[in-house]
Amino acid sequence: MKYFILVGEKSGDLHGSNLIKELISFDPSAEIQAWGGDEMKQAGAKVLVHHKKLAIMGLLGVLQNLSRLKNLFKLFGEQIEAFQPDTVIFIDYGGFNLKAARIAKLKGFHTQFYIAPKVWAWNKGRVETIKKWIDELYVIFPFEKTIFESQGIHTQYVGNPLQDAVAAFSPDPSLRISTQPYVALLPGSRKQEIQSSMPIFERLSIEMPEVNFIVAGVSEWKEEYANYMIPVLFDKTYQVLHGAQAAIVTSGTATLETALLNIPQLVVYKTDWLFYSLAKLLVKIKYISLVNIILDRAAVPELIQQKFSVAYLIKGLHEIMPNDSKVRIQQLKAYQELKSCIGESGASRTTALKIVESTQKFKLSNS
Repeated sequence: MKYFILVGEKSGDLHGSNLIKELISFDPSAEIQAWGGDEMKQAGAKVLVHHKKLAIMGLLGVLQNLSRLKNLFKLFGEQIEAFQPDTVIFIDYGGFNLKAARIAKLKGFHTQFYIAPKVWAWNKGRVETIKKWIDELYVIFPFEKTIFESQGIHTQYVGNPLQDAVAAFSPDPSLRISTQPYVALLPGSRKQEIQSSMPIFERLSIEMPEVNFIVAGVSEWKEEYANYMIPVLFDKTYQVLHGAQAAIVTSGTATLETALLNIPQLVVYKTDWLFYSLAKLLVKIKYISLVNIILDRAAVPELIQQKFSVAYLIKGLHEIMPNDSKVRIQQLKAYQELKSCIGESGASRTTALKIVESTQKFKLSNS
């Protein structure tokens, strides 16, 4: 069968690559075209558009790129028309992917969404959009199934792909990152995130010369790290986290990964002022990090906007770095609770099987 997969960022590329491997195991003759990254290409997909071209953040970013976004959606429509996939699979990245799903559905294609938009956290108004344009929804948190099914959306819980990724990680003993204790810095995987985080991280390293800092960087934006003195290890995030005493993590999937690897963390985030101000008005949410959202409490500190500063980072590190500190011990205890909340491993294989079965069923019903 023919599959078209659309992801919008680096984490989606990882999950997409694992999904592709499993799809091919169930359907060896599979033809796969995608918008994704290097990992999806290595897994067997023909990548037509790299996810770097979709990396737009904040309201100003959207407004500044309206023409480019319009062209991207037009290109997506043309490519699925030309390829005629048996199904179109969207992975995470809800803001963009739900608009693309509308295009695919209006053209008559079967649509499936893996790693559902976190409407329970950010935007409950998207529920109706999902119901209208998505045929099959695969969720990675057990509680999401109840939320979506209560709205009449056909939903299947498949386990959590981060559990798979962390379980598959094995530290490379030949890669010695540091002989001294260090703090891992995760500035994010998007260009705008790196540009916001790295200057603050650089100043932090100057203010705390007694602490070793190592950046877990992404090679896609290698040029963004060139002007900073902090050591960077590219595309080895788990390896950097594994040996760290603590971490400072840009809000996103990496907060969950850090928790699953049992590394105490400070969560940080900064975006453009206009987007943040509007978001506060429109989205009623207590927390921004997935760790806190899932646990529904402030299990890890969140330093947002003005609080993402050297002074607050120094204070936070002094609280989580000592092995006997109360804050550190409480975080590690919360991580154990978190692991039980996010569910089981095996998501990639389970989802691939369900996608193949759903696509076959759709084809039979339309033949």
